[in-house]
Amino acid sequence: MDSLRAVPPDFFSDLAGSDKIDVAMILKRNGRLLAAWSRAPVSWEVVSIMAATTLGSLETMLETLMAPAPQTVSVLAGGNRVYLQKVEPQAVLVLIARESVPPAYLQETASRLLSRLPAPPVREAPRRVTLGPSAHGPQKNP
Repeated sequence: MDSLRAVPPDFFSDLAGSDKIDVAMILKRNGRLLAAWSRAPVSWEVVSIMAATTLGSLETMLETLMAPAPQTVSVLAGGNRVYLQKVEPQAVLVLIARESVPPAYLQETASRLLSRLPAPPVREAPRRVTLGPSAHGPQKNP
C-alpha cells in the first residue's frame, strides 16, 4: 500500500471536464478513502464503506463457489454502472457512471488514472549470509 500514500490531491481533476463519470474514488479494502471526487455532494463515509463491502461480498461469494477473486467488477444497478478495479491487494478504484456509459470507457478511464499513480517501491529480498565453519571458531570435541 506504500505506493498509494502519495495519491495527489488533484488525482481526479480531469474527470470534471467529462460528463461521463459521476463518482470516482480510491479506497482501502476497509473503506478508508485515499482519494475521491464527485460531481454532486456525496456521503463519502457511506459510499466508501459500501463499495468496500460490495467487493468483499463478491469475492467471498466467488471463493465459496471455488472461483478466483475478481480483479475487476462491473455492475448495473438503478440506471448506474459501477466499476471496481483492484489497485493493490488492499486497495480498489471505484468509478460510477450512468448506465449508458460503455464498460470500455470505464476500463480506459481506470487504466489512464492508474497509470498516473506512483510506482510501488521496489523491496529488495533480504540477503542471506552463509557462515562457514571458520566463522563459528574452532570446532570443540565433546
